[in-house]
Amino acid sequence: MSINRDVKPKVFANNVNIEQDFAKTEALNNASPTAAGPQSGVGGGRFPGDPCPLFEQTPSEYVLHNERNAWVVLGVDRNYNKTSGYGGRGHTQVAAIDLVAGRMASYVRKVADDGSPASANPDFKVDAARIYISQKADIDDYFELKESPMGKSKAMSAVAVKADDVRLIARNGIKLVTGTDTRNSLGLRQIEAGGIELIAGDMVEKLQPLVKGENMLNCIVGLKEQIKDLRKIVFSLLQYQMNFNAVLTGHTHLSNWPGAPTPPSVEVVAMGNATMTQHVGQSLPSLVSHATNMELWEIEYLNPAKKTYINSQWNKTN
Repeated sequence: MSINRDVKPKVFANNVNIEQDFAKTEALNNASPTAAGPQSGVGGGRFPGDPCPLFEQTPSEYVLHNERNAWVVLGVDRNYNKTSGYGGRGHTQVAAIDLVAGRMASYVRKVADDGSPASANPDFKVDAARIYISQKADIDDYFELKESPMGKSKAMSAVAVKADDVRLIARNGIKLVTGTDTRNSLGLRQIEAGGIELIAGDMVEKLQPLVKGENMLNCIVGLKEQIKDLRKIVFSLLQYQMNFNAVLTGHTHLSNWPGAPTPPSVEVVAMGNATMTQHVGQSLPSLVSHATNMELWEIEYLNPAKKTYINSQWNKTN
């Protein structure tokens, strides 16, 4: 890690020069506990022992930071060293704002290998927490995001937020809206609205379309009606079969003796009676129970008044 001594940070909180801070930190580390106590950081106080690297500043950057490693950098687009990003390549209209808390995060050092104060460039992978705003950026590449069906953002204005945990909190509602303008920041016409992708673990290969609640509701209600029609068909078929079985069990033929019918078939009577008993005792009650269960299922999942209603009361998508 090296230091560019030709470019000094322009502005510091409390007008403290970081080179002087480094020297004070070393002195504080060697001081007695009594002398160091007032600067222990308790109550939001100063804590020079908290590592804070120098920043590899470019001539166009305006830098604000404090000794506790919080930074605001107003400059041009770059995601690492001075030659990175569109600012590093000399493009125009590449303004950028970089807000960082915890530069270098767990890798932060006070002293470089050569013994000089440690310095750092922006590091979108390592820095603890960042809000990055750029007029022109390859934002997906900067944050090492995989390409999804939406594609990668290239040379477009972008806002990115990264931290261990991110929360968006609204006292009213939150909207994620795309496609509001006919032209983008480059003046190019927008052909269609972009989508919204929710990707856990950056596993783009497992992305699937979201189900639209009202369409799903219509589909399920239609399926329920088809099941009801099928139950009616089965019920009618059962009645027809029971009527046929009743006739069949009492069916006789004329014998060779004039006017004397043959007795019913013993096998047909036995099987017919058993079948009628099964239809009456099992098939018909099952159809009645099925109808009741379908009605309860509809009330449980397709009724907006129920907590188990399949559509969300608050969250919507298109």
